[in-house]
Amino acid sequence: MTSPIRQNLFERECEMPLLEARHLALLLLGLDASQPTNVLPKEHQENYRILHDAISRTIKATGMVSAPANKRMFYADEMFALAWRLIDDELTPPEIKARSLKAVMKLSRNSRGRKWLKTLGDDALPDLTASAEPSQRGMHKRDKARENTARLCWLLIQLLVEETDGRYGTSDKPASDRILRKLKALVQERGLPSEGLGRGTFYDVLKVGREKEEL
Repeated sequence: MTSPIRQNLFERECEMPLLEARHLALLLLGLDASQPTNVLPKEHQENYRILHDAISRTIKATGMVSAPANKRMFYADEMFALAWRLIDDELTPPEIKARSLKAVMKLSRNSRGRKWLKTLGDDALPDLTASAEPSQRGMHKRDKARENTARLCWLLIQLLVEETDGRYGTSDKPASDRILRKLKALVQERGLPSEGLGRGTFYDVLKVGREKEEL
């Protein structure tokens, strides 16, 4: 088992045993599940509302059983399985797509699970096992693309440090907080979407990029 400190943001969330509806909605949008939803950037608010509503209504309609210790928490396999029909090809991270497919496949292996999947209203869900391998290969390719992007981001940070004579830290310890603040200011100034500029996401990208460069 991989240590959480070696995993990125979404890999860690995929190993959580329980999820709230708001956690799943944020993950489907490629956002940090721990961030407060009342301060979401404007461009995410409507998408979050749509997904949270769909998840909450599905939970009620299918009679999902909440965790004994927290009535807002539900078991991860069922949560990720219901997420399958809510995946967005552009926004949902490959880690979340893969975890969703894994949950559907796991539940499809027994009659009780197949029966529950049918309550989602999509009879195709239990049949996904037949076409799982091609989907997995596609996800691996997207994982590789994300790793390459992370490596490029790390190299750009290194270049920034070198070209600014230490204003943004050193190559071993770049001033990540200062760089992120500058990026957010630039995005706001140009009226661009702030997707991917959450602190957790930014640090995960740099962590992955640094690890890949050192391999």
